[in-house]
Amino acid sequence: MNNLFRGAALFVGGAIVGAAVALLLTPKTGEEVRKELSDLAEEAKKRAQDYCEQVKKDLSELTEKEA
Repeated sequence: MNNLFRGAALFVGGAIVGAAVALLLTPKTGEEVRKELSDLAEEAKKRAQDYCEQVKKDLSELTEKEA
């Protein structure tokens, strides 16, 4: 389970870095780039929270089955 979490975290981190680099290399105004980065950060935060909730649920179910 630890390797799964680590792999998912690395994937999400890589996706965020890649998206940020792509945004920074596009010909847009600073305001547009900041808005897109802010939106991207909010989406990443929401996905991370959703993923953590799912992991908690899965661990809880696993613990209940073992008891």
